[in-house]
Amino acid sequence: MTKVLVIYAHPETKTYSTTDKFYQQFIGAYREEHPEDEIIEHNVSEYMPFPLNKIAVSIYNKALVNQELNPDEARFQDARQKWVDEFIDSDKYVFVNPMYNLFIPSEMKSYLDMIMQIPDTFHYTKEGTMAGMLHDKKAIHLQTAGGDYHGSTGAPDMSQLDLGHQYIGAILHVMGVDDFTGVYAEGMDHDPANAPEIMADAFQRAEDAARAF
Repeated sequence: MTKVLVIYAHPETKTYSTTDKFYQQFIGAYREEHPEDEIIEHNVSEYMPFPLNKIAVSIYNKALVNQELNPDEARFQDARQKWVDEFIDSDKYVFVNPMYNLFIPSEMKSYLDMIMQIPDTFHYTKEGTMAGMLHDKKAIHLQTAGGDYHGSTGAPDMSQLDLGHQYIGAILHVMGVDDFTGVYAEGMDHDPANAPEIMADAFQRAEDAARAF
């Protein structure tokens, strides 16, 4: 059975949310196309328990010198490791977020900090280069934005300003995941008069991407 891990970063899921509507179109089509797959969903904007804080840094420093962890550190490490293992055990990744100031929400950044863990998801070679531990996996990024950064509505291509998508792709590449694509719902705030048509087009692209994912 294929395991799909969804990392969703947006607090407004039960009220008005373009991001949530966009995601629901994608995941609904995915379930129809892949009814046997297991889908695990985490909204890290609502629950992100293991940030890169002083406990995480202490654990890292002690690991370098093989020093024993104190009880609080051990509990933190054991609980965090379950999230890392879940990421490793998954076959497909879906990242969902609105664009925040040309980047991803801070909670998604914290999640990526958590799972970027040596030697589980990547390691350094003898030459000092990073090498991924995760292979034969694929990922997709669903992102909403008020402006048009990818020419979705015919506006000039400004994808170089989409630092969040570039960052997720770079992190996944370090971990060995190179099958990565993005689908965007964007430009609704820039062109509110045509927002319904923009979203309808984005919904169709999300459904098409889901069936191919």
